[in-house]
Amino acid sequence: MNKLFTFALSLLLSTSIYAEGFVETINTGSDKAAKFTLISEDPLVGGAVDTALVTCGIALWGFTQWKWGTEKFHFHSEGWFEQESKTGGSDKTGHFYMTYLLSRIVASRMQDRGVGLKWASFWGSLSSLTSMTLLEIGDGTSPYGFSKEDFIADSVGAAMAFLVRAYPKVDEFVDVRFEYWPSGSSEGRTDFTTDYSSMRHLVALKLLGFDALKRTPLSLVEFQVGYYSRGFRSYDTVQESQHLYVGIGISLADLARRSEINILKNTFEFYQPGHTYIETDIWSRSE
Repeated sequence: MNKLFTFALSLLLSTSIYAEGFVETINTGSDKAAKFTLISEDPLVGGAVDTALVTCGIALWGFTQWKWGTEKFHFHSEGWFEQESKTGGSDKTGHFYMTYLLSRIVASRMQDRGVGLKWASFWGSLSSLTSMTLLEIGDGTSPYGFSKEDFIADSVGAAMAFLVRAYPKVDEFVDVRFEYWPSGSSEGRTDFTTDYSSMRHLVALKLLGFDALKRTPLSLVEFQVGYYSRGFRSYDTVQESQHLYVGIGISLADLARRSEINILKNTFEFYQPGHTYIETDIWSRSE
């Protein structure tokens, strides 16, 4: 699978280098799709609709997958990364990442509506934090309960998104990404959003940010710091473990940027394909 992915990416990038028409067609198509989905080009109307759609999508999933509405509203302390926690802390990094991702998406849509960079970034963070807070309120009516730890993780994700997007120089140095590589370690589970034994969340620190390295091969190098846990859910079939790791790899986002295919760059800025870097644990714990 890893070799197939590498071959497909190499083929796509090499094709784009020699076919300017191909690149233009892909970018024009993605731009038209983005404009079509704006619904309204008015910033206030469009921003409100974006927030409402995200919130409704979360609510639908909450009622069908997370047992919302089955209990009276209540708070519940989940802890952070303790071994006794229900997910080993992966739900906290997951909340951080999801709020970050939603913030970036909504901010980009607001900028497409003509809002300036910093205000668009602020609205994106505010919108995503609103949706994720309503998610937590929904959790308060389920067996999970409203978690202050989740709310804090959401707030940090929203703040991180504003910092990275509102300041392009920071964006050149930092990516926040999600990795999903099905582990086959869970049985009878349909909710992939909580399949933490198949997930990793990481921050990439890119050498691309250094002006002196921009035109050198070193600009493709990045260092990663990530976290994941395994085996903490009742349906997991693997041993419980927690891992904090560092890694080194090639910046697929920058490689895609050089191809000038926007949709590829946007994908790899937020998604990390599995087995595309070298890693080592700097801390781990198991049963």
